[in-house]
Amino acid sequence: MKLVPFIASILLLSPFVLATPLEYFETNIEIDSKVSNFTMMFFFQEAPNETFEYPLPFSIENFKATANFKNYTCVSVPKPWGSLIRCDFSNVSEGGRVLNLKFTSKENVKEIEKNLFFSADVKTPQDVKKMVVKVILSEGYVLINEPKVPTVLVPFSPRDGKEGSDGRKIFVEWEREGVKKGEGISVAVTYESIKPISQFHENYILLAIGVFLVVAVILIGSRTKKIEVVTPNILKEDERKVIEIIKERGGMCKQRVIVRETDFSKAKVSRIIKELEERGIVTTEKAGRSKKVYLKRSD
Repeated sequence: MKLVPFIASILLLSPFVLATPLEYFETNIEIDSKVSNFTMMFFFQEAPNETFEYPLPFSIENFKATANFKNYTCVSVPKPWGSLIRCDFSNVSEGGRVLNLKFTSKENVKEIEKNLFFSADVKTPQDVKKMVVKVILSEGYVLINEPKVPTVLVPFSPRDGKEGSDGRKIFVEWEREGVKKGEGISVAVTYESIKPISQFHENYILLAIGVFLVVAVILIGSRTKKIEVVTPNILKEDERKVIEIIKERGGMCKQRVIVRETDFSKAKVSRIIKELEERGIVTTEKAGRSKKVYLKRSD
């Protein structure tokens, strides 16, 4: 039983079979709670003309290869230690220089301390001028907060990764220059799910708004006092921005997501949410080290 891990370690440490130099190597990995979707792009300095073998220490599914040149074959071969991607470029004539490999894996995501944890060791099969690894969280997932005390769980590592967002999905990107054959980047990301507001909760809010409006009409008819009704015109621009972010996420959003999306300071977001809560526009609920903000009224 101990022989298989030993053989796997020898194979994974052995040199990659590839002679054509690489100009650029990029790996994009989109993850959710179970599956990792890999897309690898190899940009050769010239059209490849030999055998390409790329070992992976985990099993893969849904393998697909595309290139901007013809007369090549690529297959995924299951191994006791993982998977081996093998391509034959011996019949490739002059042409393009880009190879794309796509596949999925269910072995890179684990649950640790009620958080989701992804890790992968991405290596280059040849010396490469520039290497990029980008991990993308599917919609509905966010990185965990920075820990206040030392812990093994951090939002991402290596710590020189750059966090960003395209407006819908959060990602972390790492770059390296002049990477040698067989070397690469061992990346890890710790994240969690943000559950959208339920349909029942949404209907309950709409019902509450309807009841509120009925009561307001009755009070207006029986008293001379005017009841303020929230409309977009009496909301400040910063408040409207916060409310729109909550609306885009189904009526519920974590406070730290609002901080990131608005680029406001934590103190400013806390003040805005407090004012909206005092006016009955939102409600809040503690969620670990963060706070969930629910939209109470609709404009």
